[in-house]
Amino acid sequence: MTGGVEVPTHWYNVLAERGIELPPERAADPSPAGGGGLSAAVPKALVRQNMPLRPWVEIPEPVREAYMEWRPTPLVRLRRLEAALGTEARLYMKYEAGNVAGSHKYLTALAQAYYYAEAGVRTLVTSSAAGQWGTAVAAAAARFDLRCVVHMVPGSFDRKPGRRAAMELLGAEVLRGAESAPGGGRGTALSDVMSEAMKRAGETEGGRWILGGSEPFAILHSTVIGAETREQLAGLDEDGEPVLIGYLGGGKNVGGLGLPFLADGGEAAIVPVESSSYPVLTRGVYRYDARDRAGHGSQAKMFTLGSGYAGAPIQAEGMRYHAAPKLFSELRAREMVRPEAYDEKPVFDSARLLLRTEGHLPSAEAAYAVHAACEMAGRPENAGRPLVFCLSDHGHYDGDAYRAYLDAQLAGRSPEDSEIA
Repeated sequence: MTGGVEVPTHWYNVLAERGIELPPERAADPSPAGGGGLSAAVPKALVRQNMPLRPWVEIPEPVREAYMEWRPTPLVRLRRLEAALGTEARLYMKYEAGNVAGSHKYLTALAQAYYYAEAGVRTLVTSSAAGQWGTAVAAAAARFDLRCVVHMVPGSFDRKPGRRAAMELLGAEVLRGAESAPGGGRGTALSDVMSEAMKRAGETEGGRWILGGSEPFAILHSTVIGAETREQLAGLDEDGEPVLIGYLGGGKNVGGLGLPFLADGGEAAIVPVESSSYPVLTRGVYRYDARDRAGHGSQAKMFTLGSGYAGAPIQAEGMRYHAAPKLFSELRAREMVRPEAYDEKPVFDSARLLLRTEGHLPSAEAAYAVHAACEMAGRPENAGRPLVFCLSDHGHYDGDAYRAYLDAQLAGRSPEDSEIA
C-alpha cells in the first residue's frame, strides 16, 4: 500500500518533543595509537539536528526530490506468513530496499552528502561492515558530485564482491580493512575499520569522515519511514497501538520506523532487535566508551560491552559492534524502547519462512527484525494487534550468510559475563 500517502516534507526530532538532552561527548586522546589526525568537522546543520531544538525539521528540497524517486515505500500485509505462524496478530512489512543502495541507509546518506557538499567538502570517507552503508554513501556522493572512499570489514570485502562492485560502479574507492588491529588483535569488526577511515579522513585534503550511521541526525533523517507508516496504517483503519520492530545496528531503521509514532504525545512499543552475540542494550553497561577500537574518535555515553569486546563472527556484519547508538542508549535508559536479543539459527529460520511465504529475502541484519516479528506474533498480548517490521535491506548480496546457515556453519554465541567490560 502506497496510495494517498505523500513523501514527508519534514523529519521528526524526538529529542525536541520529549525534551531529551543527550550526555555530552568527551574529547578523544589527542595522540591516539596509530598516529594521524582526524578531520571531524560536522556541518552546523547536522550539529543542530543532534540537539533538542525543533520537533519537525524541514527536508531540503534537493534531498526530498531524491526521496520522491522511490518513495513512499510500500507497507505490505503478510497474510501468508500470518497463516504459516497461526497468529491472530496482523503482520506488516515496511519495505525499504527498493532504491539504488538497496537499503534504508540511503535516506541519511543523501541528507549528509547534501550538507557536506554545501559546506565545501569534496571527499566523504566512511567505514562499512556488511556494505549497505558504504553503498548508500557511494550513491549519495555520486548524486552530489563528491568523491567517496569506503573502508570495508575484510570478511565482507572478501565474501561480498557484488556489494563491492556496486560501490565501485557508483564511483567509490573501496579499501579492504586490515587483518590486524591496534594492540595486535585481529582487525575484523566495524570498530577496526572505523579507526582506519578516521585516519584516512585526517590525511585527505577536503575530506571528512562520516560516522553518520548511528548519530541522532542520521536517525532523524530516517523518520520519513515512520511518518509514512503512520499514514498508511491510518488508511487501513489500524488505530490500535502498534508494535514497531527493526534491528538495532546504528538505530536508523528501528528509529526511523518507530520514533514518529511518539509525535504529538503518541504511544507505541518500539522494539530494537540485536544479536545475542552482541547484546549491547540487553546486557551492556551505560557508560562512556570509545566508539572505535583505536580511540581516534570522541567518547560517548552508550550501552557498551567495552570497545575491546571481541564477539563471535556472526553473519550480520552490521550488528558486530560493541555499543548501542547514543540516542537509543538514552531511550533505553528512560525505558522508552523494549530491546530483544536472539540467536542466529532461529533468526535465519524466520528469514527462510518469509522467503517461502512472501517471496522476500532479507539481509542478514534485517532477518533479526523478521524473527522478532514472528516470535512476538505468538505472544498472547499481541493477538489482534498490528506488528510492523522494517525490511530495511534486501539479502541479494548475502548468499554467503545463507550458505553458512544451510551448511550449519553459523558461529554465533552468547558471551560470558566475564567478557563484557
